[in-house]
Amino acid sequence: MATKEVMIVTPEDMKNLVPSEKAMDAYRFALANAGIEMDEETAADFVVRRNLKTEGFRELAEIGKWMEKTAASIKEALKHTYNVGTEEDLPSNVKWSKQSYTYAFEEGQARVIAQSLIDSGLTTKEQLFDAVTVTAMQKAAGITTDKMLELFHDGIVIKPKERTLSIK
Repeated sequence: MATKEVMIVTPEDMKNLVPSEKAMDAYRFALANAGIEMDEETAADFVVRRNLKTEGFRELAEIGKWMEKTAASIKEALKHTYNVGTEEDLPSNVKWSKQSYTYAFEEGQARVIAQSLIDSGLTTKEQLFDAVTVTAMQKAAGITTDKMLELFHDGIVIKPKERTLSIK
């Protein structure tokens, strides 16, 4: 099982999460203009005004990243804190969710199990193939996404993921 590393944020570090007036001004600007449809002239004006607030947005992004790290640190600290003792020892407002698991095949067992499912009539080879992902096929074939698209572009649907905004 992979371990997730979490940066420990100290109470002293949290004092640095207070935004400056520049950052708050940038945030107010972003909130006031969120989701507003703009014609070309309004968009051009918006871009100029936004770009004048670059330092505020940079600081706001930095504070946001620190807040994410702080939230992860708090979450881990709470998990460790409430992992001591038994369920009966927990305060009435604290509960652990039911344990869940992920499943994977032992090496070489996917073929054996798939054939067994087909032989027993629980599924067909076609149904199994329909459940295979593009990524799984690439991995099995030992080819890259680009090669897969080059070979089978007409049979693959390309769905855009949400873009990630990076502010440094």
